[in-house]
Amino acid sequence: MDYEFTEDWFSENNPEKVVRQFDEFLSEFKDKPCMFLEIGSFEGMSTIWMLENILTEESSQIFCIDAWAEWTGDAFVRFVSNINKTGLKDKVHIVKGDSSEELRNHDEKAVIKDAIGSFRILKKGGIIAFDDYLLGISYPNSPGSKAMNGSTKKAIDYFLDVFQDELEIIHKDYQVWI
Repeated sequence: MDYEFTEDWFSENNPEKVVRQFDEFLSEFKDKPCMFLEIGSFEGMSTIWMLENILTEESSQIFCIDAWAEWTGDAFVRFVSNINKTGLKDKVHIVKGDSSEELRNHDEKAVIKDAIGSFRILKKGGIIAFDDYLLGISYPNSPGSKAMNGSTKKAIDYFLDVFQDELEIIHKDYQVWI
């Protein structure tokens, strides 16, 4: 397909190679009915990968929540256009707004709220992936890092510490998978 992306935060060409973790930890859901929640979809690169590689069963769905804040430019327009090009747009539910109840800034508290909210609705045996765990460390001058008020790593570490007896960390690098 002729998708349009301005940045590569996901593919094999990205230095973090997060697509490898997606493949490793989500492949068990391929061809099975499932629902995914993606908080932070940007231009849809990871969403499209999941649609094409994991959410292949006819009834599978993905809910994409993103504020598509001003600093992301036309990312929302590109997201919708890219999703439409997949031919699978009926599987995608788009929620444009801040996942933490329309907070003006995405900060450490918003990350913790997202983590707890997602953890509460996660089915037993389900998986959560936290992106940008090392964003401020690895890419301190990126627009996303500059827009973040606080540390994604600090917030995720706090969540992991509080819920350590209820979860298992299966991967911890640029992304954290539980």
